[in-house]
Amino acid sequence: MGLFYKASLKERLDARVDIFVKNGIPALERNGFTRAPYYGMRSGEYDGSGRTYDLCRLMANSHLEIITTYISRKDRWIQVFLNIFELKPPPESMEQLRGLDCVQFYMFPNGYTRMRLRLDDFKGMPLFRTVEHKLKRYHTKRGFQRRVAQLRELIGNDLNNIDSFVTRWHELHKPLVTDWEGKEVDGKGQGKRTSPLLKKPNDTGNR
Repeated sequence: MGLFYKASLKERLDARVDIFVKNGIPALERNGFTRAPYYGMRSGEYDGSGRTYDLCRLMANSHLEIITTYISRKDRWIQVFLNIFELKPPPESMEQLRGLDCVQFYMFPNGYTRMRLRLDDFKGMPLFRTVEHKLKRYHTKRGFQRRVAQLRELIGNDLNNIDSFVTRWHELHKPLVTDWEGKEVDGKGQGKRTSPLLKKPNDTGNR
């Protein structure tokens, strides 16, 4: 067993993708989330910097809950974001949303209510935040494998219990009322113009 083992960027990326695909997505699907029906939402496409996944579910109260997960090639995180919108008029099923454009859900001001799991929902001082969706430090190959197993368990447990994070989101935010394509609805039921697309999370501060 060699000391000071360092996994390659590809090995770290592959490990985190495997965790989310085999443990994260099934956990969300058990809770009613599906691969997003919207045009433009992603299912693990590689864009050179990592992979992105969008899943959503439509609740009886017309709340559209969107889970977006970023897995960057260059860091050690699985970044899981939750955002919730109230759709007007209420759709009867998710199928009615199929093929509609999703871009507005990620634009200003919609992105301001995104909550990153195990980060934005934390209660208390950041200094005491010890549970994160991140591959922790290791020194050996066995240590790396152990860290992968720990992250796999955490992702599975957290996304199996996604409703606890939904509850926390509602403690922090109020759903923006939008039309079916994410355009904010005013009192007359008309969409409002919004600003340019929010940038994708980067590696800064996430190592």
